[in-house]
Amino acid sequence: MNKILNLSLISVSLIIVCFLSTNFTYKTLYAQIFDYNKERYYPPLGNEPPNSQENPTNSEDTVKENCINNQVESVLLQTSTDFDTYLNNFHFIKKFDREGNLVDSWGTVGSADGQFLHAHGITVDLQDNVYVSDGENCNIQKFDSNGNFITKWGSKGIGPTKFLQPESMAVDSMNNIYVVDFSNKYIQKFDSQGNFLTMWGKGGQNPGEFKKPWGVAVDSKDNVYVSDQALPRVQKFDSQGNFLTMWGEKGSEEGQFVHQHDIIVDKYDRVYVTDGNENSRVSVFDDQGQFIKMWGSEGKGEKQFIENHGIVVDFQGNVYVVDTKNVRIQKFASNDDFVSMWGSLGCNDNQFLLPHDMAIDSKGYIYVTDSGKSHFRANYDCNQNKEDY
Repeated sequence: MNKILNLSLISVSLIIVCFLSTNFTYKTLYAQIFDYNKERYYPPLGNEPPNSQENPTNSEDTVKENCINNQVESVLLQTSTDFDTYLNNFHFIKKFDREGNLVDSWGTVGSADGQFLHAHGITVDLQDNVYVSDGENCNIQKFDSNGNFITKWGSKGIGPTKFLQPESMAVDSMNNIYVVDFSNKYIQKFDSQGNFLTMWGKGGQNPGEFKKPWGVAVDSKDNVYVSDQALPRVQKFDSQGNFLTMWGEKGSEEGQFVHQHDIIVDKYDRVYVTDGNENSRVSVFDDQGQFIKMWGSEGKGEKQFIENHGIVVDFQGNVYVVDTKNVRIQKFASNDDFVSMWGSLGCNDNQFLLPHDMAIDSKGYIYVTDSGKSHFRANYDCNQNKEDY
């Protein structure tokens, strides 16, 4: 009798597990997981496999042998009460005028054309087409300035047209696109249609090597500048990836960095670098790395930042900075004076969950990527109006 009862209980348990598993799969969007195979590794790089040691779970700098893999925990939390609100109403790309007025938004949750799981880097070409990297789908998508999908390329992996964690992007005078791969530790160059052109970089500390590459920018001569979070320095290359020079070291003095994020070059070839954590500031250099000026400190007031990321400069010299954990954009005049700020925490189109990168087009419109429910916003409820952060 006991054996019969035990068998019955096991059968019932299996039915319950199957039901829950089916329901969970239906309600959750999963990204494909890249299965690292050493034999498929791209030999010419001479690169070691990406470091599998993960950073703390509230960090945005997780390094894995696949793309950011937060499907259950942070992309679409199945138990969240706002699942449908986030799935149907949240937009990853937000377009503003230079005064912070919302102009447009697009990009819902998913893996289809025009959808994202983790929108990250963004850049604009000479025709005002918009390119966005997706750290979870591991691809690059191209849109016109109104958000209409044009094309996409990339998949999970190592080697040409493959990504593990695509971050920032930049465009040169020929509309070629440079993409930083944080986990693969290299730079890839594509034409405007996504055709692979060349790549360079590998893990290491020597010139031309990276530990945690993040930002990329291009100057008027198509030289390429790359920032590195773990090796606090800026490296400069020609358009084919040949090393030219580098500058920077760890610290808080002039010309030093703690936690580099993004990098941009203005029309005078001045190089702007956002430096987070303790420094929480913007530093400016000439194209040879000579220090010019810096501003900012850690905090929530004007001219203060908590994890400042993306940065752009408009044709009048105004500087816009993504203040990620303060969920806002700050605008400064060319002399560093504070001008204005906009943004608040929330899931509406004029709000942000996790603003990350930004770009500006020829008309002065500003595009901001919102990474949505990832990292320290993984459990945010879109049905609530505010959160203490």
